[in-house]
Amino acid sequence: MIGTVCSMSSPTPAPLLREFIEIPERTSTSDFVLKLADSVADADATLRDYVVTDRLLGNFDEALGLIRSAVEGHASKAAYLHGSFGSGKSHFMAVLHALLRGEAAARGRDELAPLVAKHSVWLDGRKFLLIPYHLLDARSLEQRVLGGYVDRVRALHPGAPIPAVHRTDALLDQAASLREKIGDKQFIDGLPGGDAEDEWGETETWTPERLDQAFAGAYSDELRRKLVNDLLTSWNKGFFSNAREDAEAFVSLDRGLTEISRHAKELGYHGLILFLDELILWLANSIGDQQFVSREIQKITNFVEGGDTRRPIPVVSFIARQRDLRELVGEEVTGANELSYQDTLNLASGRFDVIKLEDRNLPEIARRRLLKPRDTTAAAAIGKAFDATTKVRREVFDTLLGTDSGSGADIDAFRSTYPFSPAFLSTLVHVSSALQRSRTALKLMRQLLVDRRDTLRLGQLVPLGDLYDVISGGGDQPFTEKLKAEFEMAQKLYDLKLRPYLLGQYDLTDDDLEAARRGTPLPGDVAGRVRAFTGDDRLVKTLLLAALAPSVPALRNLTARRLSALNHGSITSPIPGGEVAQVNRKLTDWAGRFAEIRIGEGDDPIVSLELVGVDVDSVLATAKHYDNEGARKHMVQRLLWQQLGVPWSDSFFAEAGLSWRGSRRSIELVYGNVRDVNDIRDEAFHPNDPTGWRMIIDYPFDDGSHGPADDRQRVQDLISRTTSRTVCWIPAALTVERLTELGKLVIIDKLLEGQRFDSHADHLNPDDRRRAHGALTNQRSALLAKMQAVLRQAYGLAGKQATDVVLGFDDHLQSLTRALEPKLPMGATFNDALRSIGDQMLGQQYPAHPDFDPDRKGDPIRLADVKVVLDHVRRAVESPEGRAEVDRPHRQTVRRIANPLGLGTMHEAAFVIEGEWVQHFQRKASGEGITGELRVDDLLRWIDDPSPRGLDPIVAQLVVATFAEQTDRAFYFHGSEVIPAPELGKITADHMLREERLPAEEDWQAARARSAAIFGVQPLDLRRGRLVALFGRDLTTHANRHREAAHGLVARLEQHATWLGIDKESGSGRLATARAAADLLEALANGRSAVEAVERLARAELAGPADRTGKSIMSAAQVSAALAAAPWDTFEIVAGLPEPYAAEAAVILAELRRVAQADELTAPLAPALRRAQIDSTALIRRATRKPEVVHVPGRDEDPAEIVHPRRPIDQDIPEVVVDQPSGRISVAAGDLDRAVEQLRAFAADQGDATIEVTWRIVP
Repeated sequence: MIGTVCSMSSPTPAPLLREFIEIPERTSTSDFVLKLADSVADADATLRDYVVTDRLLGNFDEALGLIRSAVEGHASKAAYLHGSFGSGKSHFMAVLHALLRGEAAARGRDELAPLVAKHSVWLDGRKFLLIPYHLLDARSLEQRVLGGYVDRVRALHPGAPIPAVHRTDALLDQAASLREKIGDKQFIDGLPGGDAEDEWGETETWTPERLDQAFAGAYSDELRRKLVNDLLTSWNKGFFSNAREDAEAFVSLDRGLTEISRHAKELGYHGLILFLDELILWLANSIGDQQFVSREIQKITNFVEGGDTRRPIPVVSFIARQRDLRELVGEEVTGANELSYQDTLNLASGRFDVIKLEDRNLPEIARRRLLKPRDTTAAAAIGKAFDATTKVRREVFDTLLGTDSGSGADIDAFRSTYPFSPAFLSTLVHVSSALQRSRTALKLMRQLLVDRRDTLRLGQLVPLGDLYDVISGGGDQPFTEKLKAEFEMAQKLYDLKLRPYLLGQYDLTDDDLEAARRGTPLPGDVAGRVRAFTGDDRLVKTLLLAALAPSVPALRNLTARRLSALNHGSITSPIPGGEVAQVNRKLTDWAGRFAEIRIGEGDDPIVSLELVGVDVDSVLATAKHYDNEGARKHMVQRLLWQQLGVPWSDSFFAEAGLSWRGSRRSIELVYGNVRDVNDIRDEAFHPNDPTGWRMIIDYPFDDGSHGPADDRQRVQDLISRTTSRTVCWIPAALTVERLTELGKLVIIDKLLEGQRFDSHADHLNPDDRRRAHGALTNQRSALLAKMQAVLRQAYGLAGKQATDVVLGFDDHLQSLTRALEPKLPMGATFNDALRSIGDQMLGQQYPAHPDFDPDRKGDPIRLADVKVVLDHVRRAVESPEGRAEVDRPHRQTVRRIANPLGLGTMHEAAFVIEGEWVQHFQRKASGEGITGELRVDDLLRWIDDPSPRGLDPIVAQLVVATFAEQTDRAFYFHGSEVIPAPELGKITADHMLREERLPAEEDWQAARARSAAIFGVQPLDLRRGRLVALFGRDLTTHANRHREAAHGLVARLEQHATWLGIDKESGSGRLATARAAADLLEALANGRSAVEAVERLARAELAGPADRTGKSIMSAAQVSAALAAAPWDTFEIVAGLPEPYAAEAAVILAELRRVAQADELTAPLAPALRRAQIDSTALIRRATRKPEVVHVPGRDEDPAEIVHPRRPIDQDIPEVVVDQPSGRISVAAGDLDRAVEQLRAFAADQGDATIEVTWRIVP
């Protein structure tokens, strides 16, 4: 096995890694640290150890291309040189400067040759000035950029003029005062002099006139510039030192950049290259001073553009950064200021290029500069060790590669950085970028190797937890105030809580750890404890790193599995993968002890550490009185009930429901001390339900010296005196340490109940109170999870740990039923254990119960399920083949119930009925001498013979109903047949099953045929009791529905028989058919049984074919209504019409009588009545109509002038009213004959006049 612990504990430890790579005894502050100003001066030293990767070649090409575009385009350019912590930004700029200067050290590197060849076409003959800047502690950009330029130029060109970048008004005022005080001669003598000539050939010697002109000149005046330069090198030499510390001593950045551009050109340069280091960090450190940051951010765009565009040579700026300032602004600034900052930064970002130095350069650089093998033998040994590492479990290797966190590398990169994993390096870069800034990645890696020089062996990986020590031990400060505060809290938590706890747990001192670090041999037990402490310490430190840098990919969503993998080798187990369970137990334990550590749920829960910074112990100290034995019992019961899946109630008695072999069952639960007769009396060991089971659950602690053995002894005493269906679940006792944690859980739970917390935390300010509440909430969750795990040990469901429970007791289940010896399922949950114990209990009680749940899904049989099965049983019974096709959705239900119950066999798509239960019941009835009807109570009793089945009531009823269907028996209750048969769920022990008398086959078939013809309903051909009963019920229903209409039809036909020409004595025709139909319906409606109804239908005299009878019945209501509404008076009038209308009237009435005499199937009567009415009305109208002419009195009798009774609507003529004879009468509906007689008398007096007749109902 590969890992720190395994290697250290091996009888023949692997050699130290320092034998294979160079690891110095100590590190130097200058290791892997480059000062840009020094590197520019010493190109050979800079390039000697510089590693040029393919990606870096691309970066150099980008930078040189940017400079070229600036030079050839005569425009200033800027680029962010973006690289994470330790990516080599300073080295990059130093090499870039060497390339620009054409240094032989750069041009001579083979890797750079293609780049030199590409860019020499424009580089040759050009000269560039590189100015490095370190922005931290700058007063302003002008102060550092412009002042830094002056310092750099004075160092490179001591005799050169000073650029006019200072605010010179005050300088000239001081000089003017001095001139006035000492006079022109002494003043001029103090200025630099000489006989040199200016560019126009004039002498540069100062004269009073030239001084007056210089003092009066504008800012851009050349003579004023010369005077300022001479003053700065003579009378005002101290101005430089003062200006360096004065943020306001320089001109604006825009104007200053133009000035230094001009100045650099005069010095012979073709371009000015500015490298600004720590600019972003400088602004980030001042993010709280919003006025300062706002002012400085506005200046950034001046590097690429400004109000003064007359820069003689381009200024190319490279701004090194590790983070985008826009991210820092978003974290530290809110509201309108954030929007303003973001707008400015976005503007700058749009104008700045980005040259990204990839983190992926680090593996290759580390391989060449830090991890280079001493020789080929060493390289082979390291390669072999790495190959062994690749054989670890897949999930561990994926974590080390970083593929499980989105920051993955390939195996070659891992090989290059071995013994540092890619996940380690990724975390190193991200964490260091946030928490420190003075040491490079290589320097930190070197520090880790030096620290473990005497302990790190070949084959071991550097654990991630070790990174915390080098980060926290370097004296650096995090970037932001928020991180500084969090870092201080983390260090305080570790120093005051976590580390002392781990030292105490392993009984170690700092001296022991220091001796181990130095490689001093330690006694075996001490060495083992040191190794255990070191492993735990690394886990804790990894959690601290995750709390400080939660955005680091490798530190997101830490779990026990990932913590173990990231610190591979620190925690080991003889069982592959067992270290994860060890880490999980440790995390659970720590989360219960420290409110800052939070652990989730599941087999591999997410764990985190929250930096609270509040003393929650002071809150807990005020609530100790909540911890007592009763509260502890109550807490354990709550946890047990929750894990058992039992609804919580504040009672020591409950019922646990479970699904056993597909049936619903319940077990009585009692919570109490089995040993204590005052707590649980003897009678409490018997279940309330004589057929049920009871489980008594003890709690894992007792008073005094009592223990679980005393509980077991009481059960044994009870067994010797009695027996009952009761099982006692006796736990092992918790250790003192776990009982203390149980008490702490009780206290925290009470504290967080309702508003109680505020009264106990009133000494904290509101913000601290909120954080303390959150921390205690997390700790309660952790303690709950831990206590649940401990209870599983105590109750025998998990392996016992000596730190959690008192070892030595394993007889957890004690049964008061001698035939039952229940066993606990190791590794099961409480809920699963309850089901397992219940299965053993009920299996002993009902050994023959069918298994309706072989897959143990826990789904009990529902009433709807057994109804589906019974439906298919009926179909199969009523099928000649004894089978029924089953729709796909119901197949599994039928198979699940019918097959194990012995009702039949559910094949792939069809159910086939079987006679197992028929034979069983008939055999039992015969054995007991029972013939004829059978009591359901006996059937239910016989179901449990010869071996108890204990079927659920609805399942037992399904067996009874199936037997009734197969033997064609009907249900009776108190002597009366139950029609229809009672539904499942409503069959009782008092029901009887009786074989039914069936109609003769010929009657059955005749009745089926007649029913189809008369009612349109035909039952199945199979002559069975249930079908006969259903058929008889249907016949009665139809008879009751049509009986009244049929009798009404007979009455109407007899009423109008004379008019219709119907012979009342005839045995055929409409009236005879109607009478036969009415008699049939009457007989069916009054039948005493279904059989009698079938026989009456089969044997009835129908006065003709059944189809005619059916038509008469179905149309009786319609025909009766038509007869009632027929205009019999009209028919009388028609019958009395004289010639020439008498012959036509006779035809109308003869046709009506012909139809009325025939049956309805032959000739429908209602249409004939309507037709006769229409024809009669038309005939009467023709017989009584004459021309309609109105004579107007007072006008000449002119045949041409005829006034019609109705005029067109659009004619506007007076209405002509003609007095005509009229009359009106109101009579009762039953006295219409009197009205008709009066109307006839009136009509007789009017000759051929047309008479209008109307009627209405008088209110």
